[in-house]
Amino acid sequence: MAKHFITGVAGFVGSNLARTLLGNGEEVVGIDNFSCGFRKNIEDLLENLSFTFYEKDIRDIEWNSEYGDFDAVWHLAARGELYYCRDHIDEAIDVNVKGSLNMLKFAACADARHFYFSDTSAEYDNIVGEENYPTVETDAPNVNTPLGYYAITKMAASQFIRSYGIANGIGTTLFRYTNIYGPSMNLKRDIPPVVGSFTNKLFDGETPIIFGNGRKRRDFLHIDDLNSFHYAAFKNRQDKVDSQTYNAGCGENYEILEIRRLVYNACMKIDAGVSGGVIYKPDQPNEAEITQADISKAKNDWGWTPKLSIEEGIDRTVQNLWNLRGESNDG
Repeated sequence: MAKHFITGVAGFVGSNLARTLLGNGEEVVGIDNFSCGFRKNIEDLLENLSFTFYEKDIRDIEWNSEYGDFDAVWHLAARGELYYCRDHIDEAIDVNVKGSLNMLKFAACADARHFYFSDTSAEYDNIVGEENYPTVETDAPNVNTPLGYYAITKMAASQFIRSYGIANGIGTTLFRYTNIYGPSMNLKRDIPPVVGSFTNKLFDGETPIIFGNGRKRRDFLHIDDLNSFHYAAFKNRQDKVDSQTYNAGCGENYEILEIRRLVYNACMKIDAGVSGGVIYKPDQPNEAEITQADISKAKNDWGWTPKLSIEEGIDRTVQNLWNLRGESNDG
């Protein structure tokens, strides 16, 4: 059994990671300051004797003997909303870059053998042309560097993580997530993830909103597949002392209009009265036209492949969001 430390544990990805590790007999300590995470995401975990939670901020936490040593540090906490980072640049740098540096120091003090980091596929946002997709891990940063403020902060953090790991003998593994969706995704954001946003709008009797013409193409990965990706990373990378980056996606992409159609069809199975229309609003700046991850590296190195089709993943997510509504009404 290994001992893991997770930042952002009350977030969508962090709480699922904790649940996956605990389900495989691991010990987990997690922190969150609830700026983006929610206590409800970890309520079930708090009953697990192998889970310990501290309400802490990655920018000022200091290691001490109370925490003990860790085999692995999973640094997932960040200000991750593209538009929030655009409008709050100083905070984005403070959290995503300075906070990451502080967690590297924490990992070194805790004698961690491996540091896992949630990088982003937004690092590819400056790559244009369908002929350049899917993107492989070496496509950026090099002559291609991101333009979005969020992606720039993650790129800076990732470079520090690689360098710090090499200098201090800590293995590092960086994950470039595409669009992760599924139960407990954060729908409180100014512009929520499209699968959850479309679903809530439809069940609320409203019309979904699309920014731009709906022709942007995105690579979507269901949280269940990301959970298996993370565990495969741990089993295959934990004893490695080098630095590697892995794309986390499904390897395909879909137009936003196609996602709206799939969500609409899934909602119709539950409520035949949902709206079939779309409201178009002006496009958002500094967004990539295409995301599509080449996932052959994870397949070749770990034997990992995503299992859920986009149709099955959306059906499962829509049903879960509908069930949550019923639980809220019962409460």
